[in-house]
Amino acid sequence: MTTRKLSPVTLFVLSLLLSGLLGTQCHPLAHPVSVEQPGVRLLTPDLGLHGSPSWSPDGTRLVFSSAPAPRGGSRPEIYTMDTQGGNRVRLTDNSYGDYAPAWSPKGDRIAFAVLQDKIYTICTMNPDGSDVVRLVEGRSPVWSPDGEKIAFFVGDEGTAEIFVWEQGRVTQLTSNKYYDVFPSWSPDGRQIVFVSKRGEGFQLYVMNADGSEQHQLTSGPDTYDEPEWSPDGRWIVCRHSPPLSSGRSTNVGLLDIQTGQIQVLLENQLSHSFAWSPDGRQLAFAVVGDASDIYVMDVATVLGKPFP
Repeated sequence: MTTRKLSPVTLFVLSLLLSGLLGTQCHPLAHPVSVEQPGVRLLTPDLGLHGSPSWSPDGTRLVFSSAPAPRGGSRPEIYTMDTQGGNRVRLTDNSYGDYAPAWSPKGDRIAFAVLQDKIYTICTMNPDGSDVVRLVEGRSPVWSPDGEKIAFFVGDEGTAEIFVWEQGRVTQLTSNKYYDVFPSWSPDGRQIVFVSKRGEGFQLYVMNADGSEQHQLTSGPDTYDEPEWSPDGRWIVCRHSPPLSSGRSTNVGLLDIQTGQIQVLLENQLSHSFAWSPDGRQLAFAVVGDASDIYVMDVATVLGKPFP
């Protein structure tokens, strides 16, 4: 019998769904524990399931997914808002679930994943929600820096592979028995970092943009998930999980690619869906719980030193 490999994010989401099914009547809905501190501000004070932020290329707006709380009710739709959390505009309105929006670096299109009949399909649309075009089966779309390609993955909790779509042509980049997910482009478009479990835990791997020269970036007992390459190319932000025996909890980690050292940006195990601002100075992310919130972090303020 094949053993399915669940990523830390998948395990956590499943636990949230189960707790929602079993415990919605046990306590009132509430925001996740606040992570506001100097340099970290809340953009979504309304109670809802807000997530998957992505910046416009001019840095003035964010696109994100949102659904009313509690979980299991209405399916998420795609919205935009300004960087203070105001001027919210709804872009999609359908009976499907719309997830993981990503704003093109060109600014002219937004990619997102649609869940219909248990199948994820990647679509694109104009920034005002018009001209929706279905492209290919897949999930978690990410644009290449030149805005010409979209990397994504296809698969379930057992095995998944990474692909790239370009002008109607689809290229498979990984082909193995492992769970390869969450691709993120280097700022020069030459490489892709992704998550894979090819040993004891989930680690970060890097490959060329054509899928060649795949190699492991992280190792050891710590595990890593949801990487996002910084605009200057030096850093990768991710969910960082030390082993339980260490007594440390999952956190938002900042990996220095040059040294291989990781530092903690935020001690919060509920944070995920990271998105760098175009200038690399701010980081948008979601915090999940019964409800989900979107925050923006000024990285230099949090680190207490200039960044980048």
